[in-house]
Amino acid sequence: MKIIIGQAARGEDFFPRPKISDEIWRKIESGSNILLVAPRRVGKSSLLFDLFENPKPGYHVVYYTSESVNNINEFYKKLFYKINEILGTTKKYKYKIEGFTKELFSRIDALSVKYLAITLGENKISYLTELAKMLANLELENERLIILVDEFAQTVENIIEDEDQRIAIKFLETKRELRLSPELHKRIQFIYAGSIGLENIVSKFNGIKFINDLTPIPVPPLTNEEAKVFVAKIINENDVTLDEASFDYLLQKIGWLIPYYFQIILNDCEKILEETSSKNITNNTIDLAFSSALKERIYFEHWFTRLRTAFKGEDFSFVKDLLNIISSKPFVLSTEIYDLALRYKLESTYNNLVNALKYDGYINNNDAPKIYRFNSPLLKEWWYRNVAN
Repeated sequence: MKIIIGQAARGEDFFPRPKISDEIWRKIESGSNILLVAPRRVGKSSLLFDLFENPKPGYHVVYYTSESVNNINEFYKKLFYKINEILGTTKKYKYKIEGFTKELFSRIDALSVKYLAITLGENKISYLTELAKMLANLELENERLIILVDEFAQTVENIIEDEDQRIAIKFLETKRELRLSPELHKRIQFIYAGSIGLENIVSKFNGIKFINDLTPIPVPPLTNEEAKVFVAKIINENDVTLDEASFDYLLQKIGWLIPYYFQIILNDCEKILEETSSKNITNNTIDLAFSSALKERIYFEHWFTRLRTAFKGEDFSFVKDLLNIISSKPFVLSTEIYDLALRYKLESTYNNLVNALKYDGYINNNDAPKIYRFNSPLLKEWWYRNVAN
C-alpha cells in the first residue's frame, strides 16, 4: 500500500474498512438512501470509489463528483451524461440508453435551429425531467442502480453563493422528490458524501426536512488496531521497521487517527530515513517528521482556505479568532466561546458556526459537552504557528 496524500486511495492503495463497508451495503440492500457523515480527510471518497469499483452482483454503481457545479440544471445534466457513460458500456442497457439519448439529441437539435445555438438549445432542456424519465424507463428488473454523489454539500454551497438560498432550497426539494419517486423507489438509490457537513449547511435555513429521508452512516477515525494495520501496510511497502513503543508514540503524537495524518508523517519519516540510510523509525524519526511536516503549507493550507470560502465578514473573523484561541491552549470552555460571540454580536448564530467547525473536522467536544479542543495536535500546532501568530 503506497502513501497517497490529498487524493482518494484506490485499488491496492485503498485501506479496507469492512465494518463501514458492510454497514453501507446493509443499508443499500434495505433500500435506503445514505449520507456518509464525517469531517474532511477521513476517507469518505476512498470508500465511494471502493463501492464503485467493487459492486455486489445485481448492482450497477455510478460515481459522480459535483464539487464544481453551481446550478440545478448543470447538476442534472452532468449526472445524466455520467449515468449514460457508465450504463452505456453495459450490454444489457446499451441500446435502451442509446435510443433515449438519440431522441433527446434530436430535440436539442430542433431547439438549436430555433434558437440558433446549441447552448441555447440545451438551456431549453430540463435535465431533471430527462434524468427522471430515463431512470423511470430503465428496465432494471431485479437489479438496482446506486448513484454515488461526492462533494454534494459543496454543490449546495455553490448554489447559495452563486445564485441564492431560495434556489438551493428548490434544488434540495428536487433531490428529495427524485429519491422518493414511486417509479424509482428502491430501484435507484443515492449515496452522498463530501468534505463539508451537509446537515450543517441545510440547518442554516431550516432545511433538515429536505434530507431527513437519508440514512446517516458515520465514518469515524481509525481505531488503534486499524491504525496498526494501516501503518504496517505502508512501512512494509517501504521495507522499514517500527517497534511497538514507537508505534504507540506515533499514535500519541497524531492524536486524531485519520489516514491523511498518518500518510504525511510516514511520508516525511521515509524522507528522513533515506537521508540517514536507516531502516528503523524511532521516536526521534517521528519528532523530526512532525517538524518537517509543519513546514509544508500544502499539507494544511486547505484548512485555512476552506474558512475563507465558507465564511464571510464577522462570521469569518469569529471562527478564525476562535481557532486562534484554541490553538494557544489545551482547550476552551463554552463560556469563553459565548463571550467571543458577544464581542462579534453573533450570540444568536454562533452555535451554527461552532457546529460547522465540528462537522468540518477542526474541533470537537467529545470529552465533555462544554470543553472544545482541536481534533488534531498536528493541525493545532500548524495553526498556532502560521495563522494565530
